[in-house]
Amino acid sequence: MERQFRIKKIVVAVFALVCLTGKAQTMPDSVIMVVGDKHVPLSEFLYIARKNNEVDFSNKKSADKYVEMFKNFKLKVLEAEHQGLSATPTFEQELEMYKAQLIAGYLSDRKGEEAAARAIYERESECLTLTQILIPFTKEQCVTKDTIRHYEKALEIYNRVCAGEDFDTLGIRLLEDTQSKQKRLMPGVEADDSVITVRYEYIPRFLPMQKLKVFENKAYSTPVGKVSFPVRTSNGYSIIKVHARQPNFRYIQLAYINIPYIVDSVTRSKEMVENLAKEAYAKASSGEDFAALVKTYSVDTAGNGVLPKYTPGQLQPFIEDAVRALSNPGDITPPLLSEEGAYIFKLIERKDRPSFDEVKDEIISDMGKTELNFDLYRAFDDYLKKEYDYTFYPDAYAELEELCDEYFPSNDNFWAKAKDMDKTLILINGEAFPQKEFAYYMQSKPFSAKTYSKDFMKEMFDLFVRDMATTYERNNLEIKYPEIPHLIQEYRDGILLFELSNEKIWTKPVEEQVTLEEKWIKELNEKYPVTINSKLLKKLIGKKQR
Repeated sequence: MERQFRIKKIVVAVFALVCLTGKAQTMPDSVIMVVGDKHVPLSEFLYIARKNNEVDFSNKKSADKYVEMFKNFKLKVLEAEHQGLSATPTFEQELEMYKAQLIAGYLSDRKGEEAAARAIYERESECLTLTQILIPFTKEQCVTKDTIRHYEKALEIYNRVCAGEDFDTLGIRLLEDTQSKQKRLMPGVEADDSVITVRYEYIPRFLPMQKLKVFENKAYSTPVGKVSFPVRTSNGYSIIKVHARQPNFRYIQLAYINIPYIVDSVTRSKEMVENLAKEAYAKASSGEDFAALVKTYSVDTAGNGVLPKYTPGQLQPFIEDAVRALSNPGDITPPLLSEEGAYIFKLIERKDRPSFDEVKDEIISDMGKTELNFDLYRAFDDYLKKEYDYTFYPDAYAELEELCDEYFPSNDNFWAKAKDMDKTLILINGEAFPQKEFAYYMQSKPFSAKTYSKDFMKEMFDLFVRDMATTYERNNLEIKYPEIPHLIQEYRDGILLFELSNEKIWTKPVEEQVTLEEKWIKELNEKYPVTINSKLLKKLIGKKQR
């Protein structure tokens, strides 16, 4: 669709040029000509003229040529309208799509969005290996009193780790206790809400936008080997331990030699496996063909031991560390021992991440679909607040926040309490928005996915402010940017011109197109009357245009 937009804009740029025939008649200075029954405004005529750098109104010959081209363009558009091309669902859908894309461009700050996306990209240069202990919330919608026991449990676990207990050992044991309690439940019996559930998770490769923003920020700000203070997310309270920070690659490809302890039900001694691995490594290090060594020593000879390309973080940690130390294609690891046997890896290729310019649109798109949209649009949100004299009243907000301790903001009980609250919450463009209006907004548009009441209200408040400020901006767009209606008109006419010209001229043999074009223009001039505002045109010719 974007390619079609570009093609049609080119068509418009070439053909959207005007002209003159017919008898003069009295017309207001706001109208440059009448084509058929269509009044063509001077503003449109000049807008397209300014876009055409070849038009020189100080030169009568140049101006007359432009007028003729513009007139013929408008005749073709009129003919397309008379044929019903402007009334088709396809036309209307395409025009509406263009309008939406055009307006969206004015309701954004591209530089601000790129800066937010670049922050994500730069954070992505490093991937983390981490574990977390999670105390999940048991309710889909929590208020403060529903989270107290969960926080106390998280704090207890945190203090035990600070006192010396191993984080991961404790996490696994608490998870096993939870699973044991769940297994003891009789079929059909619901879990006891008084029992605090604990989960444990190992994340070998953690990158931005994989979990909630607050979790991500806490993970990336926690030093390697350290444990974070409990952080609340929509899922519950998380305690995070960061085990490693490593460079992020697009992919790595390896070949390997696999020397296991057990082969065809026969168990080999550890000494035998180690000796075979040392022997294979010595030969590989001296330059012997790795593929030949795979066939001699490895139980996995498929593809000469070449593994599929993989994303770092998918192998066992001790293998991951050894593989990351390989710098150049052909480098090999020393023998790596595990419970299954010994491995030797050879680096075939390591591909770095794509450049920011290659992935920025994808990052921006992904951010726009999540809570990160507030980071993405912050620059424009801040512009709107400044543009429309935004004022926030924290005391009024605090009164609503107190209700969150008892009721979830989208709950009917919250609305029953808030519907009579009339204190001004925000002021935008001189208009006061009371507390109850925001409360109603949360009832009617509960877009936030946050499960803790105060988090939900904060996110909804940011959306509310954005929506109110954006409404003012939308209403003022054509005043602030007078080119918008001209761009829409230009594109509209371009679609019609494209469709009709394609049918009448461009699908015909190339050698016939010039003659067909001349004949068509003559027919249109005979079919539709054209009247030029010659008095106005004379004023324009010889007068320098800005």
